[in-house]
Amino acid sequence: MQLFKNNFKNANQPILPRTRNILAICFIALTGLTAISIILDLYSAARVNAVAKRETTFAQLVDGSTMYISEEESNFRYPQVIKGFIKKWLQLALNWDQKIPGTDETDPGFRVDQGKVPLGTYFATLLMEPEFGKASLQEIGEMVPSGVFSGQKRQTVVISFISEPRQIGDGWEVDVIATRLIVDLEIGQDERIPFNRTIRLRPVPIQQPTYGEDSNAYEKKVYELRSAGLEIIEMSEYLPQ
Repeated sequence: MQLFKNNFKNANQPILPRTRNILAICFIALTGLTAISIILDLYSAARVNAVAKRETTFAQLVDGSTMYISEEESNFRYPQVIKGFIKKWLQLALNWDQKIPGTDETDPGFRVDQGKVPLGTYFATLLMEPEFGKASLQEIGEMVPSGVFSGQKRQTVVISFISEPRQIGDGWEVDVIATRLIVDLEIGQDERIPFNRTIRLRPVPIQQPTYGEDSNAYEKKVYELRSAGLEIIEMSEYLPQ
């Protein structure tokens, strides 16, 4: 009877000591973490390999110049391209003169509800989302002095700062600090108006030119301006934090 009782007591005891159970759980957890680490390493290696396979090569343009070409995703834009796009927009939109930019021809202007805007300003709105550009054209028309088209006044934009682009979803934000310098050539005075803005952009498909040799200058200019594959969709007052 005593022997039976001893055997019964032994039957209720755990097969493995408690300390060994803890060691087994730790081993299973360690194995799981190791497996996760291996999966992450494989994923990282695959990404690096994909980047490594992107080729960088040269291309020669019809004018004889050469340029680097690198394989990137369709919505990728270099920061320098984005900043250059913003600079181009500022110069087109806010440099007002009696002459068409880059020529000696008199600027006839582009008529809007509130008067006229220089042709450069009109072309600048082609770098914007269509509805936003149309609305901006009317607002800028209210800012252009009538003396611009008679040669009495001219405006130059002085760019002090263009920030590095900040990724916002599929697009970017860029801060601009600039000054509109309006000069009255008849009385020899100037007016300096701050133009500090936060500009929101998005990528758009880069369209291949479809014009031929007999196409007009307007069509060629449109494709040239849109060649960066970018579009301004929003603009607000820049408020430094």
